[in-house]
Amino acid sequence: MQARSGTFHRLYSDQAALIIVRSGIKRLSSSLHSCEALPGQAVALPMGREWTVVNEAADVGGYQADVLTFSPELVEAYATAKTRQPGDTFAFEPDDAMDEALRRLCRSLAQGIEPGPIVKHLFGEIIIRLDALGISLLPEHRNTLHDRVRSLVANDISGDWGALRVTTALGVSEASLRRKLAASGTTLTEIITDVRMSRALGLLQTTELPINQVALEVGYSSASKFAARFRERFGLSPRDIRSAEPENDRTGTEIERLGAAAE
Repeated sequence: MQARSGTFHRLYSDQAALIIVRSGIKRLSSSLHSCEALPGQAVALPMGREWTVVNEAADVGGYQADVLTFSPELVEAYATAKTRQPGDTFAFEPDDAMDEALRRLCRSLAQGIEPGPIVKHLFGEIIIRLDALGISLLPEHRNTLHDRVRSLVANDISGDWGALRVTTALGVSEASLRRKLAASGTTLTEIITDVRMSRALGLLQTTELPINQVALEVGYSSASKFAARFRERFGLSPRDIRSAEPENDRTGTEIERLGAAAE
């Protein structure tokens, strides 16, 4: 859920996802393609691409969407067709069969069924049905150094990630790490910050965690420093995600009313 409209530049898809818009409008654009999803429409995102994302809030209800994310292992296990290039993301209306598959999966998740073969196959059915529609979640590239660093940081997002820890974990020299990341147009510090801010955005949109707790979850002991870094990255404050009122025009305690929806 998102109370105010916002534009988020250079959002990297660390996992494949299916997004179903419920209220407002979602716009996505990359160097290859752009699309717009209206309420009731869905859009599939492959892993490993960078997007500019616009979540446009409706006058009533703000922006709301349901999101399912798929681990790389799931995609590899179930995706069999690559009939559409991953960059060709487009909006579509789920058919009756897809809707029923989504309802079955959501019922199982709502019942708190432990992860296992049944839940795995329910997720797998969604991937297979997307394949049947000509929509591939397979990444355009796999296991680049950039992706490996992001995955490493994401697994311990609040940890102390210095260059020595990263190079030891990946088995590369610090010089090689710097050189290869520079060749891809980034640095280790930029990747760590981006992974943390992207996770923070998701937590603000999908949970009721207080903002200071979100800061701690992504490795910031100071809520003010976290808020400053978040605004620098996204152009909105953490409170702006949760309230339709501009932060500077509002008094009182922070609003923390968010349901379990998706980004």
